[in-house]
Amino acid sequence: MKRIFLVTLMLVICTYSLYAQTYLPVTVAGYNNDVIAETGTDATAVTSTGLDLQEKILYSLAFATTNSLALGLADNGTIVNGTRTYQLGDYTLNNALYLSKNAAATNTVASGNLDLVTPAAFTKISLLAFSTEQTSTLNITLNFTDGTTLPINGVVISDWFNGPNAIISAVGRVQRIAAPPYTVEDIAGNNPRFYAVDISIPCEDQSKQLAFITFDYITGGGNASRAVILSLSGVSNIPMNVTSSITPAACGKANGSAQLSISGGNGLLSYEWNTVPVQLTPLATGLPAGTYTCTVTDGNICATLIQLDVTQQSTVKVKAIARPNTICAGSATTLSAVPAGGKIVHYTWQPGNVPDSTTRVSPADTTTYIVTAEDAFGCAATDTIKIMVIPKPAPPVVTPQSICPDSSATLIVQDSTNTFTYNWYPYPSGGDLAGTGASFTTPPVTETTTWYVEAVNGACSGDRAPVTVSSNGHLASPVVVVTETTTTSATFKWKPVPGATGYLVAIDDGPYKEQDTASYKITGLMQESVNIHVIALGAITCENSGIGSANAKLKPGDVFVPNAFTPNGDGKNDIFKPEGNIKAINMKIFNQWGELISETTTVGTGWNGTSGSKVQPMGVYMYAIKIILNNGTEVIKKGSVNLLR
Repeated sequence: MKRIFLVTLMLVICTYSLYAQTYLPVTVAGYNNDVIAETGTDATAVTSTGLDLQEKILYSLAFATTNSLALGLADNGTIVNGTRTYQLGDYTLNNALYLSKNAAATNTVASGNLDLVTPAAFTKISLLAFSTEQTSTLNITLNFTDGTTLPINGVVISDWFNGPNAIISAVGRVQRIAAPPYTVEDIAGNNPRFYAVDISIPCEDQSKQLAFITFDYITGGGNASRAVILSLSGVSNIPMNVTSSITPAACGKANGSAQLSISGGNGLLSYEWNTVPVQLTPLATGLPAGTYTCTVTDGNICATLIQLDVTQQSTVKVKAIARPNTICAGSATTLSAVPAGGKIVHYTWQPGNVPDSTTRVSPADTTTYIVTAEDAFGCAATDTIKIMVIPKPAPPVVTPQSICPDSSATLIVQDSTNTFTYNWYPYPSGGDLAGTGASFTTPPVTETTTWYVEAVNGACSGDRAPVTVSSNGHLASPVVVVTETTTTSATFKWKPVPGATGYLVAIDDGPYKEQDTASYKITGLMQESVNIHVIALGAITCENSGIGSANAKLKPGDVFVPNAFTPNGDGKNDIFKPEGNIKAINMKIFNQWGELISETTTVGTGWNGTSGSKVQPMGVYMYAIKIILNNGTEVIKKGSVNLLR
């Protein structure tokens, strides 16, 4: 499992803490070079490589004394700066990880590991390092014992001369030669310098054991730049030990408490309970029974969630039930209180102030009843139950019907509701059920007949409402006239037919469509004339009128030729053809090389995007169309059309 974090969140060059944190040395293995001269007069005998193009090395105080030099590193290899302590590697062994890009510099590697001799958990770690021949940029990866990793990319390390924020400076450097005299460089400039590379471990990784650190050299400020890693220090992660104590809530009241006692951890603890209002101390008070969470935040701003249960001292409960809990208006039901978790010594029902475990009630409207039960400890429990009172449904409203003799009528309840059931009868009371539902189709009726319907809401029935069924004759046929025509439209009107509930309208030989108004406008026509047929609708089918008809001659107009079509078989814009009042046509289609690929003289046929049954590719095609309109006018159309698929 690998996670990537922003470097700006992980890398801190300048130390800043919410509380005092002590960096202690961490023993590591994996150094690949000895770069510190510790004794004698021959620097080449006690080191393995130089650190820059001039083959400069570091040296100890003992080496400095022997060779009459200023400065030098402490003989014990310990470097202290404030709360930080670094321990350099054994001067007699390899004591630096020496890196360069592609291992171009002698005795360097492009990638190397420092292994922790003893894996451990940290909140922060700090590397003591420097670069030579200008700055170096590394990718650093922390590798944990559980197999997860934490990459920190783009870490820039300053040159050992004149870089900012040094942990230690003026340690002294000399050229790696076999015999004195040695010359110490730039004492006045406080060079060379070591720097801290601080890495904050994310909260979720602080409990993991760090096993080793991988360093990959990415780039440098110069062609010969190198990086030197000298030491590792860390702030240990201290596990948090939590104990808790609970005071139960009594009698269901908010009088419980929860307290945390914490040892260990990483300093500066803060507390935040999920109570209302929020409580910010280790002790949360005034708590009812329930589960509570406290967010404990340490000095590294790492949060730990601690969950505690505040128990109930008395577990007495009561359940209110009713049989039934839904009644019709004027009916009654029995309320019962069922105890649990303790012995109840007293009951009270409200409304009514009834001091018993059971009571019979007959509310006029839907009512919520509350039972209060008290146990021997004085702890009270309550419960509620709602008694639904269903009002008697009002008689349904049904429009009387007029039908043809010996035909059936469909009676429909106005404003019916799905929550009601509707029953139909041939009698005002009693008798067999004739049908159910919001509509009812009668048997054939030969004379005026009355049917009866009632609404049923659950178990509650309303009064029956009578519905009369009678018959009628035919309506007068509409007289249709043409009021306006254009090249593509015609408007028809007729006088409203007395008693008509609407009209059926058909255009030419098309299907009839129903409408309410006594006029009809037809648009988008591409023909010389148009016919209309109108039937007046009665309340029942046998009252429908005869057909009223009219014909309109359209005005001659222009021809429309589309500039694109899509012959993809979806039924939309599949054919390229001109539109208008066309009597005769000769249409030719040419490809981009001027070849004739399609010709038609059939009105309305058009071009389907093929040539000789072969599908033509997408592109622009030319057309030449000779058209004779219905009024005899000849029209020539030339242009291009875009075939799209």
